Amino acid sequence: MTLSTVSTLSLARQIRNNVRQTQTEMQTLQQELSTGRRIDVAGSLGSRAAALLDLRNVRNEIGQFQTAMAAQASRMATMQDALSAMREATTKVRDLALAASGGGSETTMSVIDEAARDALRTVTNMLNSSMSGRFLFGGTRFDQTPIQAADQPAPSGLSPDGAVQQVLAGFGPITSAADVDALIDGPNGLTALFDDTRVPAAGNFSNTFFHGSTDPVVARAEGSVTVTYGATAGDPAVRDMLKGLHLLNAIPAGSVPDAAYQRVAERAWGLINSATQQLTETQSILGLEEQTITRTQDRLAVEQTLVSTQIVRLEEADPYEATLRLDVLRNQLEATFAVTSNLGRLSLVNYL
Repeated sequence: MTLSTVSTLSLARQIRNNVRQTQTEMQTLQQELSTGRRIDVAGSLGSRAAALLDLRNVRNEIGQFQTAMAAQASRMATMQDALSAMREATTKVRDLALAASGGGSETTMSVIDEAARDALRTVTNMLNSSMSGRFLFGGTRFDQTPIQAADQPAPSGLSPDGAVQQVLAGFGPITSAADVDALIDGPNGLTALFDDTRVPAAGNFSNTFFHGSTDPVVARAEGSVTVTYGATAGDPAVRDMLKGLHLLNAIPAGSVPDAAYQRVAERAWGLINSATQQLTETQSILGLEEQTITRTQDRLAVEQTLVSTQIVRLEEADPYEATLRLDVLRNQLEATFAVTSNLGRLSLVNYL
């Protein structure tokens, strides 16, 4: 009969390896207790690691939607602010035009021209509002400035002011209310200019005034939920507003007989008043889209909280289990050290 024995050197190495493994596991447990999270999440979960991966993907997708929704909410808010600024600027002109249509005072006549020019600049600037390189009122052509500055030549070769003056030149002197109506509603008049039906077409609205698209941008909010930016610089409300302002700007007070100018002011008031009412409706529609964004953001926040809670439950370390395991390893390590110490003191001399 033979007995296999372990050399003293091998035994010492085995003990050192066991001690090292125990100390490493104790350090891991201490880290889990301090961080509250498993160090080896995948190894701890086993087959449930796939579920954790799915949850993380869902959380990342929710985060991407939340980022997109925040950007969309900012765009909507900027559009609302721009429309409000346009309404505020043109309301003053509308009120002056109403006063001028009844004869008005010298004060009214002296400020209405400048007010119309200021309003034109404000409306142009607001319609050219942009965010992150996207022009908000350009429709689906959001990569270029939608409204041409009144005194700047467009690719057509005409500026908006020049196109309006071209219309005026085609009708001759304005001396009566009938002449004003013919200028606006007659063949190749201002209405034809802004409706894109005037010939030649070079100075028409879509060739000189407007460089965007009337197709609104539709963005996906989340899943099947979409948000429509239902306001463009080519909408009828904008055309009416610009038509009224350009009418006042092109025919200054005192440049035509009083009766004719009263009709100019009356028609301009009608156009601007209609435009401001349409803008109010547009803002209401945008407000509904903003509510959609807000509801979606709230729902995404709830979903993110639920998913994050599930992820934490899978990734977190059980403090009670970790503490118990740490105590067991500590006792094992202490026992190993005690046995090793006792073995080290054993000597044949002590028994002779």
